[in-house]
Amino acid sequence: MAFLYLFAAFGLGALISMQPPINAHISAVLGSPLLAASCSIAISLAIVFIVRLATDSSVTVNWSRIFALPWWTLIGGAAGALFVIGALIVVPKLGVAPFFVSVVLGQLLGAAIIDQFGGFGITISSVTWPRVAGIVLVFLGAVLTQISSWR
Repeated sequence: MAFLYLFAAFGLGALISMQPPINAHISAVLGSPLLAASCSIAISLAIVFIVRLATDSSVTVNWSRIFALPWWTLIGGAAGALFVIGALIVVPKLGVAPFFVSVVLGQLLGAAIIDQFGGFGITISSVTWPRVAGIVLVFLGAVLTQISSWR
């Protein structure tokens, strides 16, 4: 079963690699990276809304529970918006592959810190040497994707 989840994650990673160049094209056509980001996020919201209606329509919105969430839960939505906006700015300058290898490096470093300290309510999972080695290899990958542009 874990293999299916890993395969799904791989597929989602491949799918998300298309988002920055597509959004960059939208930005070029519309003449505004923020308008392109707005379009992208509006489409995401519409899809989530439709999927929710199709699969989860019996659950009602409990506004008191929403307003009782910790302040840091806002980071999730902000991260999505900042990712879209940041990708629109960075991808045309770096390219898609160097952008994503840098994103993955940032994700791994952030995830290792969150795991180590049990951030955001997750169970603590100590950073191990194999994880550190994986992060170092991704760092080397980030460097290798940029070496030709440094010359």
